[in-house]
Amino acid sequence: MLDKGQIKDWDGTPEGAEPKDAKTDIASMIMAPREALPTGERVILTPEQVHARKRRGQWMALALVAFVILVFVLTMSKVGGGVPERM
Repeated sequence: MLDKGQIKDWDGTPEGAEPKDAKTDIASMIMAPREALPTGERVILTPEQVHARKRRGQWMALALVAFVILVFVLTMSKVGGGVPERM
C-alpha cells in the first residue's frame, strides 16, 4: 500500500472516498487509543484472597506440568513404537 511520501501531490484523501465521522464509526471508537486515568485507588487483597490466588496459581502450574508430561508420553509412544521393527 502506498503512503503519503510515495505519491506526489497527495492531499491525504483518496478520490471518491468520503471522510467518515470518527464518532459514528464503531470500529474507530473501539480501536481508538485511550490513555488510562490515574485514580489513586489501590486494590488490597484480604488474606483469604491472597491464599486463593496462590492456590489457583499452584493448580495451574500442576495442570501445565501434567499436560506437558502427557504430550511427551504420547509423543514417545508414537515415535518409540516403531523402533524395534527397524532393527
